[in-house]
Amino acid sequence: MLVQPSFGVTDYHAGTLKIEKRFSNGVSFLSTYTWAKNIDNIDTAPDDLGEAQQYSDYYNRRLDKGPSGLDIRHRFTWSSIYELPFGRGRKWAQQGPLSRVIGGWSIGSIAVMQSGGPFTVTTQNNTTNVFSAGGQRGNVVRNPNLPNSEKSLDRWFDPSAFELPEPFTFGNAGRGIIRADGRINFDFSLVKNFAFSESKFAQFRGEVFNAFNHADFGLPGHALGGPGFGVISEATDARVLQLGLRIVF
Repeated sequence: MLVQPSFGVTDYHAGTLKIEKRFSNGVSFLSTYTWAKNIDNIDTAPDDLGEAQQYSDYYNRRLDKGPSGLDIRHRFTWSSIYELPFGRGRKWAQQGPLSRVIGGWSIGSIAVMQSGGPFTVTTQNNTTNVFSAGGQRGNVVRNPNLPNSEKSLDRWFDPSAFELPEPFTFGNAGRGIIRADGRINFDFSLVKNFAFSESKFAQFRGEVFNAFNHADFGLPGHALGGPGFGVISEATDARVLQLGLRIVF
């Protein structure tokens, strides 16, 4: 009996645009945009992006060809550091009491925006009487994808577009024909260094994760006939604030 065959084919094609400014004059940033397409016929790790899928018919691997669980078509990233031009060694207010107040500050940012990963609707039970583990793919009777204006947490895709396959038959739905929610996240940091000497200083850090409190939703229920089918019940973490103090000597 073949449950997890150790073979498969995967194709990855991508184009990347990168813009970078190396650190000078207190500023550095790195930004990338990637357009990619990843297709395979194997069970790939989701990595919290899409969903890994079981193979279907061992004797017809073409039926399992579809978007990988890691198939993220669009991804934009940004990271930057900006040292405010005040204080010792910088352009303005290099000395005096004012330099100790407004000097030594820097601002950092990290941003990620990407499209959603694919997932597959499967049945709760395998009725093919061929393989012992995992559900099989359902039958699709029409396009299950909804326009963005019609998507909601209670109905991310059209549940009525799927039906159970006949016993001892494989479902006709392809792998990864529905997409999950994308990801939008912005993190910022505000850092202040208090220098005591050339090698000794204290550093205050204020950090905010998911600064705009943007809700990125998890996968909807996708077990055909199961509870919460088509319903999203989880999301990524809300905004988090963090303060820290580090002393270097």
